[in-house]
Amino acid sequence: MSSQSQLPRTRLYVSQDFTLNGEVALAEKQAHYLANVLRQKIGDKVILFNGKDGEYLAEIAAIAKKTVALSLLEQIRSQQYSPDIWLISAPLRGGKTEFIVEKAGELGVSRIVPVLTKFSVVDKVNIPRLQNIAVEAAEQCERMDIALIEEITPLQKLLSNWDQNRKIIYGDESGASGNAKDLLPSLPQGKYAVLIGPEGGFASDELELLRKLPYTLGMCMGPRIMRADTATVAALTLLQAWTGDWQHKPAFRNS
Repeated sequence: MSSQSQLPRTRLYVSQDFTLNGEVALAEKQAHYLANVLRQKIGDKVILFNGKDGEYLAEIAAIAKKTVALSLLEQIRSQQYSPDIWLISAPLRGGKTEFIVEKAGELGVSRIVPVLTKFSVVDKVNIPRLQNIAVEAAEQCERMDIALIEEITPLQKLLSNWDQNRKIIYGDESGASGNAKDLLPSLPQGKYAVLIGPEGGFASDELELLRKLPYTLGMCMGPRIMRADTATVAALTLLQAWTGDWQHKPAFRNS
């Protein structure tokens, strides 16, 4: 197997299945990026992953106008999946939703569910664009799967159809809930979702509903009122550090 220090830095997600010594053809956008932006040539090597068959070292076998063919040389990592942590997040203005998707992807979230709340000011999301951002985040951060972006859903509808085996930890800006230091050590390993509201926070009746549900846990996040994007990163970091996979080391590739 190739030494980590000898591996190429270019890493791409593709959807095709992998077989040793098989071939993968890049779509036009990725082919343009590899051949014209990065100026890679026949014989150059890249790393490929598809979210299910592990990570492979590949070599550029052919370059055409709208496609690039790569030969799969060897598997360099077996498939690993991110922790089963979801993010439920109200879309935000000014590119902050894109920021949240990127950072949630880097933090290992497996699924992102946009929700509409009473104080939401953004009621639409561009799913293909957000999914592309999730792919780019996975390519950059060495994760081997992709965060899935769901369709936007009203909060009450989402909660009424929720799998109660997955606990929801919501940011409680009212201060009525316990703090992270007390909550997190009490959590067993399992399935979780983090819920963060919009810029204006949750409405009082939404907070009342969340407090009554048997599968929700409120978490007070300190004396400062955070912006929604800051609160999202903070809450995911806390949960990931406690119940996620941060005991593992990264695939450090610098020589």
